[in-house]
This record gives sequence, C-alpha cells and structure tokens, in this order.
Amino acid sequence: MATPPLTPDDAPEEGNGSLSALGAKQSAFLSAIFPRNALSAAPYAKSVSISTPGEGTTFEGVVLSLPDTSKTFYVDGKCAATVNLRESIVALLDLADEQLECNALVIVLERSSPDLGDLLHSLMYVGGTVVTKPVFPTDAAYVLVGMEI
Repeated sequence: MATPPLTPDDAPEEGNGSLSALGAKQSAFLSAIFPRNALSAAPYAKSVSISTPGEGTTFEGVVLSLPDTSKTFYVDGKCAATVNLRESIVALLDLADEQLECNALVIVLERSSPDLGDLLHSLMYVGGTVVTKPVFPTDAAYVLVGMEI
C-alpha cells in the first residue's frame, strides 16, 4: 500500500497560541484528548488530514512538537475498525517517519468503542503499547496506543 496523500494545514508550527491555528477537526481532537492543556499545546501542533485512496476514509491528526520532547504524530482512531489495520499502520508509520519526521505515532481510541478490544489486540500485535505516561493528562474517555518509529 502506498503512503496515503498528506494534507497538512498552512498554520505555522509555533506562534499564535490559539486553537484556531489548527483546523477545526484537529483543534477539537487536541482539545478532546488533552482537555486541560490543549491551548498551551496548540502553538506546537500542526494539523494533518490523511485520505486513504479508494476507501473514502480520512484520518485526522495532529503533529505535536513540544520543546524537549519527541515529535509525535497523534491520529484519531475512529476509522481504525473500518480499514485494513496492518496496511494502514505501516502507511502511517512511513508517513510519520519520512514526511512528518516524527519519532512516535500515537493512535487515539475511544474507550466506548465496541471494537476497542479487537483494535487493542491488533495494535499490540503489530508493536503498539498503551501509553501510560502521556505528555499531558488525557481525557479518561480515550486510550492512547503508541509506537516508536
């Protein structure tokens, strides 16, 4: 599977300190996973939207490049149950490494998802681990699954 097309926003990586610099979906995503720290993280975040060719699925995400931490690509995992997970993970890892120059990929899953058990099992099978010490406190409604690149 080829690397999916990348559509980053045109916002600066650092600067204005507002969530409006991110796309609407990405600012909502950042606020959802880091509700108490989204505003302070926003100047270090860059929006990413990834379309899977032929499937009509779009993954929304944020590259977070905080000072003194690894550059990390956070991806909303809502669509994870509807795609070929193994191929999508390989494509996301390639994208995060080659295009976005990230050191880690984190897939954000909703605890309320009926597919959570299967997704966690599949992600752990391909090398994912549950993130127990994220950079900011996360909303308890989410499980973060990380992979180092």
